[in-house]
Amino acid sequence: MHLNARVGIASAALVLSWMTPPVGAQSRPFAYAPGSYRYSVTTVVQRTQDQPADRPPFAFETVTKQWVRLDLAAKSADTLAMTITVDSVTVGSSLTAPPPNVDKLRGAKLTGTVSPVGRVYAFQPPGNADPETAALYAAFRKFLLPVPARALAVGSRWADTSADTVTREGLNVTTRTVTTSTVAGDTTIAGQRAWRIERSSVIEGKGTGTEAGRPLRLRNDGTISGTHYLSMSGVYLRSASTQRSELLLSVSENEVSSPIVQTIKSNVELLPGHP
Repeated sequence: MHLNARVGIASAALVLSWMTPPVGAQSRPFAYAPGSYRYSVTTVVQRTQDQPADRPPFAFETVTKQWVRLDLAAKSADTLAMTITVDSVTVGSSLTAPPPNVDKLRGAKLTGTVSPVGRVYAFQPPGNADPETAALYAAFRKFLLPVPARALAVGSRWADTSADTVTREGLNVTTRTVTTSTVAGDTTIAGQRAWRIERSSVIEGKGTGTEAGRPLRLRNDGTISGTHYLSMSGVYLRSASTQRSELLLSVSENEVSSPIVQTIKSNVELLPGHP
């Protein structure tokens, strides 16, 4: 049983808790700078599921490339208006199926508000949004890396906890994510002084639902690791992350699907010519 459309990207409300606030001569506060920035975003999804002994594993890879513009504008002392515009998008897949129609995604504008340190206040699709637009909001909700509203220095550490429940294809899925972040060092990128922030997450997902009158149970656990670079002047410069997860679906104790193993690799890069 394949679940290509059952589980989407869970959006979350981030709850930040400061763990170790080191203070030193090189520590300084961070805040995202208002402005307009363009990025390339590349996502590679690899999914594999074992089949009966006489059949090869079901496996495919999908590569999505997007060019987006991020606009941040001061709305008040503690609020930035955030707009993400999808300028271009291409999708390629090894699946023997027609490619998705991404025409409606080009030019899409996603709007919301965030704090100066990247904590999301509001970033939800309108009530009449189509599934593709709703998926974009979910995917870009965590575009900006949230950091504590305190001075950063090499060695600073903090934790984020997110929890959310979504309904997809008749399954109610609750996902809990615990993330730890560390300012692992400072560096220079394109002439800008920058923090290098290492993040690692543990994901636990559980879901229940029914299919043809039979109860379904879902389990989706995984990890995320990534490296992010923020300029000390308030610009998100780049990131690279890898998410690995294993999904199991069962209709009874004796009927469990083969695990679906998925790896998602994402790379974000500030395009030349921008601050």
